[in-house]
Amino acid sequence: MSNRPVSNRPVSNRPVSNRPVSNRPVSNRAVSNGHATPVALLSLLTLLSLLSLLVVAACDGPPPALDGGLPGDVTVIVESEDTITSGLRAGDTGEAIQDGWDVTFATYNLVIGDIDVHLATDDSVVAEAPERFVVDLVDVPESGLPLWGFDDLTPGRWAFHYAIAGAADGATRHSSVPEAELAEMAAGDWTYLIDGTMRRAGGQSCPPASLASPGARTANGNTNADGDPCYDAAEVHFRLGVSAETTFGPCEIDEMPGFAVTAGTTTVAATIHGDHLFFNGFPEGGEGGVMRLAQWLADCDLDLDGEVTRDELEAIAPADLVELDGRFQLGGSPVTPLLTMWDYVVGQLKTQGHMDGEGECPYDGVAHDHM
Repeated sequence: MSNRPVSNRPVSNRPVSNRPVSNRPVSNRAVSNGHATPVALLSLLTLLSLLSLLVVAACDGPPPALDGGLPGDVTVIVESEDTITSGLRAGDTGEAIQDGWDVTFATYNLVIGDIDVHLATDDSVVAEAPERFVVDLVDVPESGLPLWGFDDLTPGRWAFHYAIAGAADGATRHSSVPEAELAEMAAGDWTYLIDGTMRRAGGQSCPPASLASPGARTANGNTNADGDPCYDAAEVHFRLGVSAETTFGPCEIDEMPGFAVTAGTTTVAATIHGDHLFFNGFPEGGEGGVMRLAQWLADCDLDLDGEVTRDELEAIAPADLVELDGRFQLGGSPVTPLLTMWDYVVGQLKTQGHMDGEGECPYDGVAHDHM
């Protein structure tokens, strides 16, 4: 039985006509301008008129909407590359670190949000989710962490933008981040708080002799290509709070803009890579020649206490490190000029935003193509 409410409209009191019903058979011809026109012919003319209107609409208007024009919902997730959750291993190819170091992360906090999507065919159709969250990317599940959502978006392709921000501007703490760490990030207006450890059997640190302060440490008898003495260092730790506010977008994947909305729910990921800190440059275009190298960071431990700090990175110019040789291409950095190795760290962290895994997102309006 229908649950539709009964209408309160009053019933008409107009009397029912007593005119007898005619027994004349119904004609199969319609009257037009005083002339009888066959119904079949009239139907044909109507069909032809409708078809002509459809042709005009197809030529002059936009293509038909996806999925019959039904709106769709979108869930936006944060996704961590496995170089963050599982770390990087030493090796000769791919995402391996090619100078012998393994790297793992205990913490990889990030402030992320300001989701902004536009209908690709009409920039005036916009949806925004300005909320920001601070999340430890080490703890993000493999399926991603859903944080934002949009309902009833127009079907079609949508451009995708997002941002990483400073914690002092306000961010909701995800349960993966301790309150004390959020407070620390907010005090420094940090975008990232990264706690990592490099390990290598037989590893060593070879800081520039002119900057090093080894104290009681004894050199192991080895030197680098510049003749700087080396010191045993099987493990090097770093804990870096970094301000690297960046906007990403419009993102694309396989040369297609953004993501497609159809009826139902679409999921789109803001993916953060974790290996750019060890890139041998700032590639624009194909990355067939990209290498991941870590010895330079071990050589920034100027006091040889097993800990690389911001102060040490700010004390070292790229030209001071012999490891930054012909394998490194420093052009194209988002931070210019690159006066210190701290600038190098900030620049690399500003390039890590992607979409749906390997989809490319210009950073601060600069296009790049990371593989």
